[in-house]
Amino acid sequence: AAVERFGLADRVTVVPPQPHHLLSTYYRAADVCIVPSRSESFGLVALEAAACGVPVVAAAVGGLTTLVRDGVTGVLVERDPAAFAGAVDALLADPARAAAMAAAAVQHAHDFGWSTTAARLRRAYADLARRPVSVGCGA
Repeated sequence: AAVERFGLADRVTVVPPQPHHLLSTYYRAADVCIVPSRSESFGLVALEAAACGVPVVAAAVGGLTTLVRDGVTGVLVERDPAAFAGAVDALLADPARAAAMAAAAVQHAHDFGWSTTAARLRRAYADLARRPVSVGCGA
């Protein structure tokens, strides 16, 4: 309804949820991925878009601040529609900058592969196992 109300029907296509194996096709067809989350523990959509070579414009919240390297792989903005619009407009107006971000996004996404993530988790557990347990249960 909002697309029609704002006269954007010629520029916006709303697609129903798609099976996982087709998502990369949609990501690769996009010029920019917009992630306007209010909170985000990890941000899988941003990571998947980055892995497909799409710069991400995301809210500067939670895990998105790790997944999107502001000015390098995408743009982090405050949760304000005008900020999102300005960031998207700037990327669409500068294809060379968007292409550089897309290439950097693919490289950055590789840092979140399963083997790297498992190694980081293993190190975290090892670090925690070396620390003394200090639980205070009161007097």
